[in-house]
Amino acid sequence: MSYTARVDVKTETRARILDAAERLFAERGVADVSLREIGAAAGQRNNSAVQYHFGTRDALVRALYEDRLAPLNARRVALLAELGDDPGLGPLVDAYLRPLAEAMRDNRRASHYARFIHRFTLEGAPVSPPLDAEVVGGIREVTARIGDTLGACEPQLPASHRAARLRLMQLLVTATLADAERRLAEGAELPLPFDELIADLRAAAVGVLRSTR
Repeated sequence: MSYTARVDVKTETRARILDAAERLFAERGVADVSLREIGAAAGQRNNSAVQYHFGTRDALVRALYEDRLAPLNARRVALLAELGDDPGLGPLVDAYLRPLAEAMRDNRRASHYARFIHRFTLEGAPVSPPLDAEVVGGIREVTARIGDTLGACEPQLPASHRAARLRLMQLLVTATLADAERRLAEGAELPLPFDELIADLRAAAVGVLRSTR
């Protein structure tokens, strides 16, 4: 086998492992899935295949984030660049949720990423070591701008309440997109046409952020 062919096989195996890990983590959570199970789900007969390609569970989770998150955050950065300095909460929330929504729609049956993200958001487990800035820069920037804009809109709101509302928004977005992804994977209808669903989700997320007490 040539060097190029070996590289292609290794790349394909790595992609299969990432796909299997994404699906199993989405279904059961990161802590409840063994590396051996992931290898078997990826069609690997060698029980140490995942360790060979990724080393540890943390490294596998990190690689999954790097592989999936980088293009989404590049899209977020592009959307933010179009918004200007003071776009308001609605466009910022749209920049937060739209890249994941579009990826979910375009991948359809192949993707479990929205469900993985929702599970990971619920569990709140940190990625170790932390992801590089170029991977997470988009999500950090848009989340920070949402928080700053919320603070400017409601300066009387304590920082702890702003943080709580941001988390409620994140859970609402990831839960809704995870449900939509599941429906698409099963060949079921979405509760609304895609563009209408995203518009309603954006409005609901802004409502969570701006809700009066």
